Amino acid sequence: MYKVDPPPDPKEVAAIEARRNQEKEQQGLLFNVWTRGMQVDAEALNSQAEEKKLRKAKKQSEVAAYGTDQVQYDMVAQMLEKEQAERTHRLDKKMQEFRKQKQQLEKRRELDLWDSDPLWGEFPAHLGDNDPCWGPASLQCFSWEDLDRATCLRMKQEEFMHSLERPLQEQQQQQDRVEENCA
Repeated sequence: MYKVDPPPDPKEVAAIEARRNQEKEQQGLLFNVWTRGMQVDAEALNSQAEEKKLRKAKKQSEVAAYGTDQVQYDMVAQMLEKEQAERTHRLDKKMQEFRKQKQQLEKRRELDLWDSDPLWGEFPAHLGDNDPCWGPASLQCFSWEDLDRATCLRMKQEEFMHSLERPLQEQQQQQDRVEENCA
């Protein structure tokens, strides 16, 4: 038995031969140093450069748009700050007017802790244990308070003066005795 191959199709043979030739050309271009550097796709480079220019222009236009928006926002913020300052100024003026008209010193009813000469401070806190205006729950006299302090101080001063004069008197009497005995 003989093996018989059918003759190849001429179209197929031509396609195979064309592929071989194309592959040899590509190998020649790749492995040949002189021709490999020379093949540059100018259209692809130009399209890349144009795309880069378009991206750059688009980015610049976005930055410019953001810049104009930022300027507008800054102007709005300045206007709002100015309006707020005017509003607080008007409110301060109104408060000063109100205090001038309604909160006068003569009309006040509360205690001013920083006033060194209060009008209501002329009266003592507690006149005595039998004061009729204070009840048992008013707690006007504390344990350390002394209502008769002025009289106690006066008496202590007199006692101190007497205690100072007594040794002087005794010394004077002793000198008088010594002089009598000498005479």
